[in-house]
Amino acid sequence: MENSGYKKFLELQQKDVDSVSGYISVESVPFSDYHKIGVSPDGFPLFFVKCDNTVSSIDINLELISVLFSQDCSIREKELDSEDIYTIVLLKTLNRDLQQYFTDVFSIILQQLVVIPTERELHKEIRKVIDLFSSISKPPVKSIQGLWSELLIIDFAKNPEYLISSWHVLPSDKYDFNDGKDKLEVKSTSKQNRVHRFSIEQLNGNVGSELIVASLFVLETGLGKSILNLRDSIISKIKNIDIHLKLNEIIYRTIGNQYEKLGDIFFDYQMAIDSLTFYNAKNIPNILSSNIPSELSNITFDCDLTSVSEIKTGENQFEQNILFLELGL
Repeated sequence: MENSGYKKFLELQQKDVDSVSGYISVESVPFSDYHKIGVSPDGFPLFFVKCDNTVSSIDINLELISVLFSQDCSIREKELDSEDIYTIVLLKTLNRDLQQYFTDVFSIILQQLVVIPTERELHKEIRKVIDLFSSISKPPVKSIQGLWSELLIIDFAKNPEYLISSWHVLPSDKYDFNDGKDKLEVKSTSKQNRVHRFSIEQLNGNVGSELIVASLFVLETGLGKSILNLRDSIISKIKNIDIHLKLNEIIYRTIGNQYEKLGDIFFDYQMAIDSLTFYNAKNIPNILSSNIPSELSNITFDCDLTSVSEIKTGENQFEQNILFLELGL
């Protein structure tokens, strides 16, 4: 990522911290001379944010994040000492993935703010970061295999940015991708047959929308690609920082307290790509909603797609469906 806060953080880690004099070695963030990034004596990343109109906000001290507002700080940068008032934002973990996530995401947020934000403006953005990291302490809402499969679809797409823009806001949403008109649902299996579980509601969509189901075989391997590998591949293809932020946000909201496994579990990438097949939901055997008694709800069923006719890519079947065109169908 250009102007990566994490890269600057790693550079600072190589320097000695002057703990005797009470100074922490810091440097300006790559995109601003006003805000600083540093490394705490415990090895934690922290930001010093210069603000206007300080209002004495209440400090925040959570499991992973601490925020100290309007602090008088003595800053030593490149052997020069200075004093100023900063808001200090600290991430309390040595986990490398979370450190990179925090430093890069907070750098994105700072770049989106005015050059010197008010404390009130900064407080609003900090709440977003706190919400993101709060989800990390919660149980996952989808399996690592399921999340990996969705990321593979984004990485495969002709326009990954459009797919991310259409990606579910909440992991529990009805469809994995929805651009406000058409829908894309991703189904994966580690078994030998192309059998997937559907809900009645998923296949009984609204009349004005098209629904496509992506199906793939996903096999866990000792070597292959992890979620972090796919994420990095996707990031190399996108330029919009808001899209970058959403990508990371959904990954961590989805995986919750299983985040330490993001780089440790690998799947056979080539097998998944070779097996990737798309189906028009209209061709998938289904139970019509009109045939279900009103007293029944939350109905799911397993369907074998082996004999269902698949969509042939490149046949221009979806010239009016942007989601599928950007996918590459």
